[in-house]
Order: sequence, then C-alpha cells, then structure tokens
Amino acid sequence: MLYNSSVDLYFVDSVLIFLLSEVSNLFFCGIILLLLFYFKTLNLTEVLFWFGGFASIIIMAPFIQDLFPDSGGYLRCVRDLKDNLSFDEIGCQASIAAESESFQFLNFKRSVPAIYYSIIPIPSIATIMSLAFINKIYLLFLYIFLRNRIENNEMKFYLLILFFFPTILLYSTTGLREIFILIVQSFLLITIIERKWLFSTVLIFLLASVKTQNAAVFLILFSGALIFRSDKSFGHLLIFSILFCVTVFTYEKDILDVINYFRIGFLKENYMIPLSGIVIEYESIFSLMINSPVLFLQGIFSPGFGMSGLNLIFFPESILYVALFIWGAKRSNYFSESLNWLVFITGLVGIVLNLIVVDNDSTYLRYRFTFTYLLMFHLLLFMGKKEVKQPSEVGKTLYQL
Repeated sequence: MLYNSSVDLYFVDSVLIFLLSEVSNLFFCGIILLLLFYFKTLNLTEVLFWFGGFASIIIMAPFIQDLFPDSGGYLRCVRDLKDNLSFDEIGCQASIAAESESFQFLNFKRSVPAIYYSIIPIPSIATIMSLAFINKIYLLFLYIFLRNRIENNEMKFYLLILFFFPTILLYSTTGLREIFILIVQSFLLITIIERKWLFSTVLIFLLASVKTQNAAVFLILFSGALIFRSDKSFGHLLIFSILFCVTVFTYEKDILDVINYFRIGFLKENYMIPLSGIVIEYESIFSLMINSPVLFLQGIFSPGFGMSGLNLIFFPESILYVALFIWGAKRSNYFSESLNWLVFITGLVGIVLNLIVVDNDSTYLRYRFTFTYLLMFHLLLFMGKKEVKQPSEVGKTLYQL
C-alpha cells in the first residue's frame, strides 16, 4: 500500500502522494473495466463512461475534499480494520444512536461500511479520496446487476446516463456511506419484488445497522408485499394502507417521540439549537400525513432556486429528475400497478421523514439521494420490461456500441 501507516490520512495538497495513490487506484479500476469488456459484460460505450467516472474522482478531488469531512472517519475505520483485524478506535465501534425510556437504537454506521470497503483490494487507501474508487466499483456492479434485469436497450442506455447524473456522480466521488446505503436499498428492492424473503430479511437488518430510519421506512414495502401481498392487487394495497394508518395512529405518541428525538439530536449535533433553547416539536401524525404531499414536493425540489453551489447543482437536477419521472411514468403507465404505488409510497415516506428530521440542506440532500435514485431505478426497471412507445433509435445505437 502506498502510504505511511504512521500518518492518519493524506489530502490533495500532498500532491505527489495523492497522484501516486489515486493513479494506481485508477489503473486498478481500468483493469477491472478491461476484464469486464473482454468477457463481454460491458460494451465499449459502458467502458468509456465508467472510465470517465473513475477518472472524475481525481479531477474533482481538489474541489470536493473539504465538502464532506465525514469521509475521513470511514477511511480511519478501514485502516483500523486492516491494521488490527478489529475495530480498536472508539469512533469505529458500535454505538447507541438514540436512547430514551421507550427505545434504544444501536448504530454500526462506520464499522459495517468499513467491512464493505475492505473487501475490494485496491492498491492504496492513502488519501481521503481513496474510498471513492471502492464506491465507484460497487456502483459499477450495481449498474450491471440492474442492467441485466432490463430487456429494452433504450432503457439500458437511460440507466447508464442516470448513473452519471450530478448527484450520484458527486456522492460516488467521496468515501461516504450513502453509496453503500443506495446499493443495499437497491438489492433490497429487487429481492422484495422477486419475493426472495430470506435475502430481503438479511438486507433489512444490514440496512438497519447503518441507517435505522431507512430500514424502518423499508418495512412498509417489506410488510406490504410479504404479509398483505399489496404488490398483487389494489384491493390488497387498500387493506394494507388502512391497517397501516390505524397502526400509525395507535402508536402516534411513540412515533412522534422517535421523530422528535432524532430531530433534536440532529440540531444538537450541528449546533443549530435556537438561543432560546426551545425547539418546536411535532405533535400530530395526522397533520404530517395531511401535509405529506406538500412536504414531498418541498423535499424533491430542495434546496430550491438560488445562486449558491448547492442550489445551482441540485435545483436544476431536481427539475430534470421530476420531468423525467413524469415522462417515464406516463409513457409506461407506471401507476397502473399496485406494486409501483407501494414502491412510490415507500420513497415518499423516506423523503418526507428525512425532510422533517434534518434541517441542514447539505445533509438532507445526501439522505434524500438514496430514495430519489431508488425510485428512478425502479421506474427504469419497470419500463425495461415493457414495450414502450416511440423508442429512441439514438439511445439504442449508442448503447449497442
């Protein structure tokens, strides 16, 4: 490995070490692409796209290394695991994410991703950007996994383009766990759709170990499909929806306690508690449910129009994302099946829940990302298994290169 073990981690300003480390990682990723091309797993268009994606890590590093300070924490845990075959650093060990008189959540948010990162034997984990190459490699295999479930070449091309939208390109050039969460959620979605319940159960627990609230949201899809078979008919979906609402209102106080606990905890962690020390808490589940469509739209278009870096990147992409989703849903008659409604409701709940808990735009956008892209993946999977009107010959030709 190309690093001094006595140094915690290197940054981009250590130019020589950064280039030695990341160019060797880029070469390693290039070999993977060539092997996949040789075995006809990828075509030339895909190889060129993905090599550009790997190279973008080096190109974007000077501009984004300071945007996500959490990246260093994950790298330290990977180094800790490789050096000691265990987690000796306190920050890498399991911790209590939230605790009160009525509930307790354990969190493995760094230890589980560190194990996942350690599986790929990249040449160097010297710099704060090194884990981004592992994220990209896993994302590449997720792309292949999803693409192989799409029969329509035009939709395969759209899937390839989606993997290079600004948000996913940005988050996959860091060492953050959001890519890991997106991958677990994508596999979880597929296993639920294909009714592979043993795998789904394992993935639910894996997701809960790193992102408890996301696992709780996915229980909607999991229980709706497994117990009520809501993916099979609108009648079953209606029964599930009624019983779900009854359950939510029955445990309203407990659910509100958890939401408010996480919200206040987030405000404290980011030093956002008002000077008065008073935080207005949510008091009604009914009010949140009534306002959920508005909150959903607010969450989708967050952070809104503006001239800051976040606004200039994420607001135009939000408009494009919504336009493409509406176009695809209309073209494929997406909402004609109960399964698609169940998936959409799960995504809606995830986006709204994160919006009401997280008050920081930068953090919220990372949390939202894992649900918005999941919805688009599912739409493309659905479209890819159907004959859609007016196929684009350009998309089909480019993909087949």
